Amino acid sequence: MNIELELLNLHRTEGGAGPFVLGGNERVHVFTLSQRRKSEWSYRYTFTWSRGDITARHDDSHMYRLPFALGKAFSVGQSCNGNFTHTGPHRFAVDFNMPEGTAIHAARDGVVVDLKENSRSGGPGEQYKDQGNYVVIQHADRTLAQYFHLRPGGAEVRLGDRVRAGTLIGYSGNTGQSTGPHLHFDVIRGTKTVKSETLPFRFVTAQGPVRCPPRGTTLRAVK
Repeated sequence: MNIELELLNLHRTEGGAGPFVLGGNERVHVFTLSQRRKSEWSYRYTFTWSRGDITARHDDSHMYRLPFALGKAFSVGQSCNGNFTHTGPHRFAVDFNMPEGTAIHAARDGVVVDLKENSRSGGPGEQYKDQGNYVVIQHADRTLAQYFHLRPGGAEVRLGDRVRAGTLIGYSGNTGQSTGPHLHFDVIRGTKTVKSETLPFRFVTAQGPVRCPPRGTTLRAVK
């Protein structure tokens, strides 16, 4: 999170200038403002934030399980640098085509730090961008895995739950900005701007490690 201050007769006497890394439901003293002289004072502020820790460093040696049940196979609908939504800071992401209600399993050990399951809206337009249901899991290296477009009421975990790779975490759907039922998966960290940054990662498959599988590829989940 970044905070921009407009101060009249005030100055910062404690704390830093940011950016600040805040945990969920955490109260943190970020700075103190003090009066410069005995006269009128005022302040205004604006803030921007991105999901994820800007100090996170991805463990590139880690191999992610495919985010569905062992033995199941699904095709890739959109991969890295896809021309629909996987562009710019969102480029390292994979969409799996799958029917609504498909069981979604954690791709890596971690802690559930965010979720949404109350949306019933979805469609291809940008007006649906913030309407997707999701589960977000933090890993040991402080990166986050995002599992998007879950069905309404589709989370099988709660905030604070610790999960192992392979744990059932929810069910796929078609909520949010979506052209059809699928699961969007990516790994992110925070940035100093309003957007989070997706990170390259590798899936373990029967054919060996796969990074950014081409569109149309069918991948089967293995241990």
